[in-house]
Amino acid sequence: MGFIESALLLVLINADFPVANLATGETYPCAAYKNDQYYVFWTDTRNNPLYSLFGARVNTGGTVLDPGGKMLATDSVFNPRAAYDGANFLVVWREGC
Repeated sequence: MGFIESALLLVLINADFPVANLATGETYPCAAYKNDQYYVFWTDTRNNPLYSLFGARVNTGGTVLDPGGKMLATDSVFNPRAAYDGANFLVVWREGC
């Protein structure tokens, strides 16, 4: 995964494509894989001035199922991390002041 010029990119072998391509600064990307989908999470400032947590689903063919993502949390969210253990899915983040 990478962050290039305000575009959150999911990098698959031989294919780069935007998950969110907004004028806001997308940062702290992370992803987890579950049931033939990638779950991508990041923070951005579209709710200025605070960073909010957003997430989007991406299928294995590279189709973004939630273009631009869905807001999941707000109020100075930073550094999300996601994990899936085969039965449970968990997203955690740090909140700042």
